[in-house]
Amino acid sequence: MNLPRQALVFLDQFAGYLQLERNYSSNTIRAYLNDLRQLISDNEQFDASPVRSAEDLPTNHDIDSSNIAVEQSSEGLPRVSTSELNAPQDIGLMEAENLKDYIRRIQDHYARPTVARKISAIRSFYRYLRREQLIDDDPSRLVKGPKLARRLPSCLEKEEIRKLMLVCDDSPLGVRDRTVLEVLYATGMRVGELCRLSVQDYDRTLIEIRVFGKGAKERVVLLNESAQQWLNRYLDEYWQHFSDNENAQPESPLFISRQASRLSSRSVHRIVLKYARLAKIDKSITPHTLRHTFATHMLEGGADLRAVQDLLGHTTISTTQIYTHVSVERLRKVYLASHPRA
Repeated sequence: MNLPRQALVFLDQFAGYLQLERNYSSNTIRAYLNDLRQLISDNEQFDASPVRSAEDLPTNHDIDSSNIAVEQSSEGLPRVSTSELNAPQDIGLMEAENLKDYIRRIQDHYARPTVARKISAIRSFYRYLRREQLIDDDPSRLVKGPKLARRLPSCLEKEEIRKLMLVCDDSPLGVRDRTVLEVLYATGMRVGELCRLSVQDYDRTLIEIRVFGKGAKERVVLLNESAQQWLNRYLDEYWQHFSDNENAQPESPLFISRQASRLSSRSVHRIVLKYARLAKIDKSITPHTLRHTFATHMLEGGADLRAVQDLLGHTTISTTQIYTHVSVERLRKVYLASHPRA
């Protein structure tokens, strides 16, 4: 889709803000940019609100100084030169009423979670422009999103976890994959956090891993005996099988692909799905399922809610509290299936 050049500049800078300051994942940034391209290209419906001229752009914006868009940014947005923006231009930024009309229209075509994400992208973008003093008012603050029903996360039974681990074979690939599964279940870390781990993040003496989560927040997660044994075995006997380096350096990726590169989130998704199928687990399973399972099993085992919050890296306790509902719901199923008068 063809967007105004100034819009491309703002989207490019917004992408850098999300990546560098907010530490958003590449997938989230890509989704937000697609949502905003859709908003800005909806030219027939909006009434453009004024944006300040390029002369007022902050000087720290990383805009290419050549004449025309010549290179692609990390998110595929063409970089635009400041000489192209000497004259004031308006881009398709909707005012409050037009934004509300736009939201009503997309609600007819998308599921509620998708609409909620699009609204989140719009609000983040307008707040960013207001913070940079590129617009005088933020109309998105008057826009309300759809209320989402809070779905209880799915998790595995303990027997299903056992089957999942046992189907891994004793080959180098099987040992690496078993270690990935063990670490995900033992720590409850996010798949992106696991993929970003380096060798130096694992402390063998303290049996813990340093994790960098959302917003570049650092926390420490603990390993159980099984995960520790498999991680040590993988590092001592099989890490070199995947790496181009003879010895693991502190900054080396902890989990490596067959191409000797850092294991990607998509690869971990495939690993989890592969072994779930081999274990004949008839559920929809992702790496995040293991995070949900970790939290649920911890609470069922008597763990303190605050401790689980810290291990998961949740900012607020309300996010962790959903797992108490999961545990109650699981107990309800057991009760109904077991009590003679249920």
